[in-house]
Amino acid sequence: MRAWLPDTRGHRRLFSALSIDALGTGLFLPFSILYFTATTDLTLGRVGLALSIGALVRIPATPGAGMFCDRFGARRTVVLSNLTQAVGFFNYLLVDSFGHLLIAAVVVQLGNSAFWVAYPGLVHDIAGGQRQESWFAVITSLRHAGLGLGALGASLAVAVGGTNGYIAIVAVNALSFATAAILTVLDTSDGARAAPDNATPEHDVSSEAAPMSGWASTLRDRPFLGFVVLNFGLALLSLAFGLGVPVFLVDTVHLPPWIPGTVLAVNAVLGAVGATPVGAAITGRSRSGGLIASQAIVGCAFMAVLCCAYVPSAVGVCLAVAAVVLMTLGELVQILIVSPTVNDCATAASRGRYNSLSQMAFSIGDVVTPALMTTLLAHGPAATWIPLAALAVVDMLGVALLAHHLPAMRRRINQPGVAELEGFR
Repeated sequence: MRAWLPDTRGHRRLFSALSIDALGTGLFLPFSILYFTATTDLTLGRVGLALSIGALVRIPATPGAGMFCDRFGARRTVVLSNLTQAVGFFNYLLVDSFGHLLIAAVVVQLGNSAFWVAYPGLVHDIAGGQRQESWFAVITSLRHAGLGLGALGASLAVAVGGTNGYIAIVAVNALSFATAAILTVLDTSDGARAAPDNATPEHDVSSEAAPMSGWASTLRDRPFLGFVVLNFGLALLSLAFGLGVPVFLVDTVHLPPWIPGTVLAVNAVLGAVGATPVGAAITGRSRSGGLIASQAIVGCAFMAVLCCAYVPSAVGVCLAVAAVVLMTLGELVQILIVSPTVNDCATAASRGRYNSLSQMAFSIGDVVTPALMTTLLAHGPAATWIPLAALAVVDMLGVALLAHHLPAMRRRINQPGVAELEGFR
């Protein structure tokens, strides 16, 4: 396990920045709506409307963030994203009207979009394009730990401080983004300079120094556009599980109301402790094989959720926990494979655009999934979960087909530059 981990010396500030960023997000996320209903006179409907409009802004903002990233570099984009979110959350402290909330929500979403576009490119740069999966595994563990600790801290703050606790959560979150920006600036080590001689040309240059590339060449990359469509399927299943399962288990299966919180806690803990072991376990396998395996696991998770509706409550609780374990495992495999694949499809000059197209899957999914899940849940357990399990099978077929046209998907996990046609063994 230790031999598999990357050499992270020189990047403690950056890892601290990403952890603090996640900690702040974990603080605010569980109370993102309740904060405004507790501290303002706005109704729940108007708060939801403002936040939904803010989320819609991510769709046009994501490709714009990709252009910015290619022009100014991944590190500068991450710094700007953190500062933008800090401004947005500081404004949340001052919200007293629908218009002010709407503007602040748009600012936060602009920063959020820029971060998720630039973050994969930044990891590529510090890794020098080599052994990216191990870097993503370490950072994923840190971020999950930060999210979990943040959620726990938020619950304690609200329980002890009431309304003042809500205000403290938002203030700390804003400060966390400002701190993350400063630490990212101070982390000046560049892993790309140390890339080995056998790295491919596009891996030799960090996105900080790359010339800008246009959209035309990116949009002509049809195999990659196919991967973007596939990524939407992957994103949809992840978002559907998080949104639909808690409601289904409580309202339809009538499991105890503590089940959703337990599901979230299990997910956070497994994400924090499981990313590096999962990464070590799949090292040497083909990326396409890993994605196929991940979708098989995700499909099993949805079938486990479906079975909860037809078994006694005690068995249902066990199945629900099993489902979240399976889903977290499948998501961890996806997280460790998707971003390195996108990075390797691009050149240094176009990596921001490629990552922005990939992130569009989540931006669109955030808009589509709530309406989809409420519609499916209204038609019963089988009509909800069987189509989602079927989508996982479609994703598996899509991966198998794309692997023949996308060399980056045939590479061995954590062994860049080796393109094999063999599947997951």
